Amino acid sequence: MAESAARVRDALSVSADDRARVDALSAAASASLSSSSSSDHLSPSFFEGFALRGIRVVRIQPGLIHCAYTVPPCLTDSTTGCLAAGAVVALVDEIGSAAAISDAQNLKVSVDMSVAFADLSQARPGDNLSITATALGHKGAYSGTNVLLTNAHTGNVVAEGRHSLFGNLKKTPPKPAAAHRSNL
Repeated sequence: MAESAARVRDALSVSADDRARVDALSAAASASLSSSSSSDHLSPSFFEGFALRGIRVVRIQPGLIHCAYTVPPCLTDSTTGCLAAGAVVALVDEIGSAAAISDAQNLKVSVDMSVAFADLSQARPGDNLSITATALGHKGAYSGTNVLLTNAHTGNVVAEGRHSLFGNLKKTPPKPAAAHRSNL
């Protein structure tokens, strides 16, 4: 048992070189964000910086976001030459979350995602994608969204995702300060 645990620990250990590479990517994403925006907000992870770079919001209204996206070569699967499945999941996560909060909801955390990869061959480097995220509804602290990725030129479906989110919708107003009586 101890030998098995040691093998697992060794397999999951991260070398100093790998750690430095990830730190450099994260720093580059943060620097890119801070140089393009003066507002104060959290820095993205290095992957969000790559996955969301180049996305353009075409239309936004309560409960709906429509975006345009050009598939970058750095997010393609080396064996198929198509947009990597992990990149699709990241887009479903980020744009689905944005659709939920565009409907006047608080930020929430993802609790479940289901992505159907209809035809990733429709998303090759340089292809333009149309991404539409719709808030399906809200019940208490739970929200559901649907995200559809299509090839903008052919209209063929690349992938479709369902995204469930959970968060505390109720904002409690701050309690008024207790009144102090003076004995003077």
